[in-house]
Amino acid sequence: MRNLFCKWWKVGLSAVFGIVVFTLCFFPLRALMNYHEQSHLFRWTGVYFRHQLSSWDGLLEYLASFVTQFFYVGWLGALVVALLAVAAQMLVWLLMRALRLRRSWLYPLSFVPVLLMLYGMLIPQHYRDSAAFREIVEYDFLMRTHQWQRLAERSEQQSPQTEQGIRATNHALAMQGRLLDELFFYQQTSPKGLLADDQQQEPLSYYSLSDIYLRLGFINEAERLAFNAKQYLPDHHKSGRAFRRLAETNIINGNYTIAKKYLNYLRSTLYYGSWARNWLKRLGDEVYTEQQYGSMRRHRTMQVNHLIAADKSIMLAELVQQDSTNQLAMDYLLAYDLLTLKYERVLEHLRWGQRLGYYAPMAPRAVQECIMGSWVLFHPDAKELPIPISPEVYESTGSLMQTIVKTQSFDDPSFNVLPFSQSYWHYRIVVLRHQNSMNP
Repeated sequence: MRNLFCKWWKVGLSAVFGIVVFTLCFFPLRALMNYHEQSHLFRWTGVYFRHQLSSWDGLLEYLASFVTQFFYVGWLGALVVALLAVAAQMLVWLLMRALRLRRSWLYPLSFVPVLLMLYGMLIPQHYRDSAAFREIVEYDFLMRTHQWQRLAERSEQQSPQTEQGIRATNHALAMQGRLLDELFFYQQTSPKGLLADDQQQEPLSYYSLSDIYLRLGFINEAERLAFNAKQYLPDHHKSGRAFRRLAETNIINGNYTIAKKYLNYLRSTLYYGSWARNWLKRLGDEVYTEQQYGSMRRHRTMQVNHLIAADKSIMLAELVQQDSTNQLAMDYLLAYDLLTLKYERVLEHLRWGQRLGYYAPMAPRAVQECIMGSWVLFHPDAKELPIPISPEVYESTGSLMQTIVKTQSFDDPSFNVLPFSQSYWHYRIVVLRHQNSMNP
């Protein structure tokens, strides 16, 4: 046994090293691997190879892009990195032996240069230094892979500290039909937690912003954000994710000449290639386009720079007016009214939604809380509420209103505990008042 150990311990140590690298890349660093993949685009063409060799660092960039293309598939990217790490470690050991550093106890030192190299290449400085950026990377990955339940669970375990995290959480709730019932179960700070333009945003968040706007029907805004995301990539890199979005938005809008340009670029890639080649054959086939993007075409608005407007409620209402089946826009409209404290609009848009067949027979929880509390505050002598209220909301909101009337204060400690801490009124009374006190 001792002889066997002496013979194979080095191989075993290298194998353990590879397993550790694979585990790290596949689990805690999976979102970061996704970030690297969408920041490069490797093309299997001679033109791309010659172009990369035209600069002094082109070969290194070519090799980096070749490796990062495999990060599109989580386990495969982790496996490639692990195999390369082990191969690099073995090369370091061979170099050490060539330098007469052959003693067995020196073998573990051959891992040190590889660990430093992996740390420097895989984990960029911005990721290491900024907790906010790490959060954005994680939420962007969950958004891209449509892991709505996992995204909501992450926010429930630890409240997001960035607008991107809040926005991703709200979108995950909306995609599960939970937005208006559970909006205030999660961290909310402002209407920007629903919609925002690209001003003062981390460029990485442009991708997920584009996803949200595409599903809502703001196709031109989704295209603009994808184009901006592409422009912000370092060293004029290309992004398969951005190029696919640009192709999609132009297909939806019927701009097939422009779409063809992006599809031709993607056709020679590994993981976007089959999708691009399929669409190059189908461009102009309106039946097929309707099958793939019919709902987005019906939802879309052709206006530009919609979301720079101060009152996004009007823009969301336009989406519902032009397509009454766009329930996502209807949910966002009511949520935006709640976050901007527009009681009259909440009631008006709720009734509109009910006429369209939504929110019956009982309004969503957050809407009930807003309407009941506001009605009591603004109509103290009225006995009948304008909408049916569930017993749970009636009891909790009624108790809160009684506390306000009794204490004549918005500083009662009970406002920060359940059930008040997960209600519309906690957001209105506590969160916004705290923000206003911090920004006089």
